[in-house]
Amino acid sequence: MMVDVRLRNNSTHSSMSLTPHQRTALNYIREFQRKRGYSPSLSDLAIAFGVRSKNAIAKVVNALVREKQLEKDPKGRIKIIEQEQEPAALPFSLPLFGPIPAGFAAPAEEQAEELLTIEDYLVRDRHSTFLLRVKGNSMINAGIHNGDLVIVERKAEPKVNDIVVGVLDGEYTLKRLRKDKGKFYLQAENPEYPDLFALDELQVAGVVRGVIRRY
Repeated sequence: MMVDVRLRNNSTHSSMSLTPHQRTALNYIREFQRKRGYSPSLSDLAIAFGVRSKNAIAKVVNALVREKQLEKDPKGRIKIIEQEQEPAALPFSLPLFGPIPAGFAAPAEEQAEELLTIEDYLVRDRHSTFLLRVKGNSMINAGIHNGDLVIVERKAEPKVNDIVVGVLDGEYTLKRLRKDKGKFYLQAENPEYPDLFALDELQVAGVVRGVIRRY
């Protein structure tokens, strides 16, 4: 069953009256619609929130209907309500200048090329992306240092040479995925660390898409 949701931004029915769980579900539906152009099904919502029963999700949807955040049509399907919406907050963006040489100095460029949204630059799929804090220096030659945050995409298809979150015999580690003679293994970016081969099983929990460091 596809849940065709229409969201309403009506000042007389503020989302402030919602429970944290209901507000989370509403925000997820709104973001799902914005990204894909259609509403999630009950199954989509159940998977997103890690519940087995679609009835539990239906209860949340029905609660949002009662709170005037969503509306159902006569056939019981959720219907988008066309309302005059308040201006949406712009995503956080910064002016992009450059390029700047990392070698010899060059005349300064004062005109920004564009406004860049950090999320759009770093995140490909928001719903399957998470952050991990790095511990140790096994990936230092790849520019990933102790204490850095790495941006990991869970649903990405891993490829040889990708930096991945590997699950080696049940233990998580951040390494580069390699393959030799048909066998996958994990390689550090620091010569002081050995290559890692699975005794039983090697899985990939996500692919690293970027790194964040604060100076």
